[in-house]
Amino acid sequence: MEIRQATLQDIPEIIDLLKSSLGEKLMPKSEPFFIWKHFKNPFGESKILIAEQDSKIIGIRAFMYWNWVNCEEEVIAVRAVDTATDPMHQGKGIFSKLTMKAVQECQQEGVSFVFNSPNPISLIGYLKMGWYAIGKMPLYIGLASLFPRFFSEAKNEKSLSKFNLDIELSKLKDEFKLKLDTINFSTPITKKFLNWRYRDCPVAKYGGVIEQGKFGVIFRLKKLNRFVELRICELWIESPEGELEIQSALKKIKREIRPVAITIAKCNLTETNQRNIFNFWGPVKIGPNITIRKINKENLTNFNEFYHWQPSIGSMEIF
Repeated sequence: MEIRQATLQDIPEIIDLLKSSLGEKLMPKSEPFFIWKHFKNPFGESKILIAEQDSKIIGIRAFMYWNWVNCEEEVIAVRAVDTATDPMHQGKGIFSKLTMKAVQECQQEGVSFVFNSPNPISLIGYLKMGWYAIGKMPLYIGLASLFPRFFSEAKNEKSLSKFNLDIELSKLKDEFKLKLDTINFSTPITKKFLNWRYRDCPVAKYGGVIEQGKFGVIFRLKKLNRFVELRICELWIESPEGELEIQSALKKIKREIRPVAITIAKCNLTETNQRNIFNFWGPVKIGPNITIRKINKENLTNFNEFYHWQPSIGSMEIF
């Protein structure tokens, strides 16, 4: 068995392996999605290791690069995402070999830590390889509409067209970059990142309202039982004017969507009176269960239990 870095030419065979091993119940497996995620990521091309035997790919392990920053520090991390083993070769330790090989290479590159949100079955394997759970991601919840509408793809499409994200993002200057927090680590928000993450995402559609120099909100509509959840993926305020105008924008979104609930990740705005826009309450640890593993950064206190780590919903979903 040979382990090597994957190339673009390997993608069709990789997609076939992911489909045969994992199916497509949770997330569609396609070449456009794989290329978008692993080869167009603004933080860099992914580390994708494949195991080959007799010129056939029998295993894959992918780590996406992701940066977390505050005013004092930039932490280069990786997130363990796509992994699969040919059903005919399971039980041979291929998953562990590929994963630890990727960790070793990341250590040589100076990567700080690896994180992911494994399912309960995969979690056992990760714990054996040095991962540990830091708990579920904290979210705030808002009860939005007194008369929530039923979930409908057609209605969602119509609603999102009124908050066309392509148009909204075009308002931002190419050099747009959000000011960093003094203490809390978050994804560095730039126009390049927003275009890649939300405008160009091939498996989900987003809406938004943005005013350059004032505020921005990007959201997604998810099915919650028979109704609609308004999932706020990114939310920011740049000026005192923005504090007033974003309230109007959020109310407009609420009237159009009529969601049964609103969710947003813990951030600086949820820790101030801005939470009262939608009567947010929380934080409640109902987000994905996150695990991490030290690589070069020994002290992960800021990231444990999300102490000073504030990933947005958009930074954690989809992948």
